Amino acid sequence: MGVIDEFKQEKNKKTIIIACEKMINDKYKINIDRIDLIKIIENIITSICNDAILIKNVVKLIELNTIALTKIKDYIEKKIINKNEEIYQQEQPIIDKELINNKYDTDDLLSKVIELEEKRKTLNTIVNLDSIKESEIPNINPNINNTENKLNKNSTYALINNQVYANTNDNIELIAYIIEKLENIINNKKNINYKNLIINSYNRDWSIYNNRNDLSLSINIDLNKNIIEPKKLLMPKYIKNITPYINMIIDDGKKTQKFQFILSNDNNGSWDTWDIINSEQENINNYINLTNKDWIITFTDFLNNKLNMGTDNININKISKTIDDNQYNITIDMKDIILFKEYYLEYNNKFDNILLKTNDDEDIILKIIEINNNVITVLSDKNLIEYIDSTLLNYKAQYTIIMKYNSKKI
Repeated sequence: MGVIDEFKQEKNKKTIIIACEKMINDKYKINIDRIDLIKIIENIITSICNDAILIKNVVKLIELNTIALTKIKDYIEKKIINKNEEIYQQEQPIIDKELINNKYDTDDLLSKVIELEEKRKTLNTIVNLDSIKESEIPNINPNINNTENKLNKNSTYALINNQVYANTNDNIELIAYIIEKLENIINNKKNINYKNLIINSYNRDWSIYNNRNDLSLSINIDLNKNIIEPKKLLMPKYIKNITPYINMIIDDGKKTQKFQFILSNDNNGSWDTWDIINSEQENINNYINLTNKDWIITFTDFLNNKLNMGTDNININKISKTIDDNQYNITIDMKDIILFKEYYLEYNNKFDNILLKTNDDEDIILKIIEINNNVITVLSDKNLIEYIDSTLLNYKAQYTIIMKYNSKKI
């Protein structure tokens, strides 16, 4: 039996009815005719079963039940509590299309339920509704005293720590608690103030760390008080010719984490944008969970081989002045042709910048006029003849890592 068939079974419908009546009694303190409530529930169950996209992404009965309860709660708040108007004027109620098709809260809640189940080990706390026997589902009396349904202050949410859920009412209370808790998470998330953390490869000490990969850095953020999430990579154009996706591995000396990025924007600019996979939804797997602030960031290709991103600290063989004012020819060492190709100088255009570092650790930005094989013609107001022992960094071959972070909720 498939999950949709289980979802439509009378046994499961009765469970949803019990949960709805308890939610209405406990949260809203209002009376809704039970026949009308059943019609609302049946229409919403039908709408969920007809949602091909939603059904394709849901594989568990608990997820469908949670979505159903959420839609019912939204309908009650929108049509009964907020507007205080009569909903049913026909034999069959008409469910507002905008409400049925509203994916914002539903998709976020579904995402949260899946994360809580699989990533935060709440599988032990979420009730397996399909294991409830028919005999365990009590008959509903519309005139039942509301006092019997009120939550016990000492036990309602304490059952989160229990490992056995034999009582159907406790099951229902837990589902209602999950919905309310996830709603609070989503509402709080809207008010989070994020800050950007931008890491550039050219900020490394490239005269020592020639290789553009294996980026060493120290993070000046309290990892115990903040959540950091990688979001995008801005990579030089040649990377997409090497690998279809990028693995970014962060090692803090005690633990490693891997994040995967896929090309999202192959534009006409100098760099391509790569987005972290599953960036369209919040995913706790995308959070950095490290304790040490000293990191080494390594990129690998789709075969898990270290990505050859090239090198800097480009050696200069000769600097000569041209006949034009303030123009110089810089001849690059190309004895090692493989190393020379890893400079990726061909990605530079006229009037692009290239960085020269002197022996005195002075940085001089040069303007490229022309590149002819291993000879770069540049423009500079300094006398570059004096800097024959300098080395170069290719700006066009650098990359940027974009992260965001925010304070943890206490």
